[in-house]
Amino acid sequence: MNNLMSKINLKNYILQIAVVIIGSFLLAFGNIVFLSPAMINAGGLNGISIVVKSFFSEADQSLVYNVTTTALSIILWIVGLIFIGKDFAFKTLLSAIMVPAATAFFSFVPGVSDWCINISNAVVGDIGGTFEVGRIMLAGITGGVIVGVGVSITFVGGGSTGGVDVLNFILNKYLHIKQSVGSFIIDGATIFIGMLIILPNVSDAANYLVQCLCGIISAFITAILIEYVYIGAQTSYKAEIISSKWQEISDYVQNVIGRGATIVRAEGGYKGEERVILTVVFDKTQYTKIRDFIVRTDPAAFITFTQTNAVYGEGFKSVNVNKKVKKKAKK
Repeated sequence: MNNLMSKINLKNYILQIAVVIIGSFLLAFGNIVFLSPAMINAGGLNGISIVVKSFFSEADQSLVYNVTTTALSIILWIVGLIFIGKDFAFKTLLSAIMVPAATAFFSFVPGVSDWCINISNAVVGDIGGTFEVGRIMLAGITGGVIVGVGVSITFVGGGSTGGVDVLNFILNKYLHIKQSVGSFIIDGATIFIGMLIILPNVSDAANYLVQCLCGIISAFITAILIEYVYIGAQTSYKAEIISSKWQEISDYVQNVIGRGATIVRAEGGYKGEERVILTVVFDKTQYTKIRDFIVRTDPAAFITFTQTNAVYGEGFKSVNVNKKVKKKAKK
């Protein structure tokens, strides 16, 4: 049994690492091939790096972009370690390494970098030249889609892209700002500040404003893809667990995860044996932790996960009852 558990854990661990690596490469590809060459600031580390590289000559921009991305990834990872904790830092470590590595891979590896430049030129036009509105729009939409899928895949692997996500988590932890709102604030501020910095130094202001608008569109597309690829239309899960080790699972859910558990005594339909069905409702961010713990504790456990449209009550959404309903209830 222990060997089986070890094999399952190892398989899941390897799969999660592979998924995070794939997501990191997709994120870097979308930035390097589409957003960065078109100077589309859609927020995040990519947006900051684009602002920084705009002050350098065309020959140095690729190097400056990569150095800025790597330096900021390291700095923000350290900030996350200090202000958020070791658990978050551990989850983001792989992406903090892989995103800059993948960015350098697409930028400098012979053959690969030439291939990326050819694609960029085909979609965006010659780098450094005058961009057409249609090409900018195409680059922004395509880049937003690829980056959104990359980030979503990374989340599915149980990781995080790190970067400015660190600032988002800090806002959530200390100011209790919802993460979707925090993400919009950070990306919006990056785009707006970048516009204020670059706009006075460009010769074609109208063209640059189009790039800024495409950056906003690209950021929205990325957010929408994350919502539907990773989060989906639902926000929470309900799990029904049948296991001989239900007590251990229940203790973990309540003491570590901080969620309640409902115990239902049932009878098996095949052999008539007495069973315990453990019902747990939890947030989407806790899915991987609960699933992995159950598999480690009892590989033979029978589990069903159901996405829920809405969950109301302690620890979830509060029910907003309008005044008319309240008056009727009093009567």
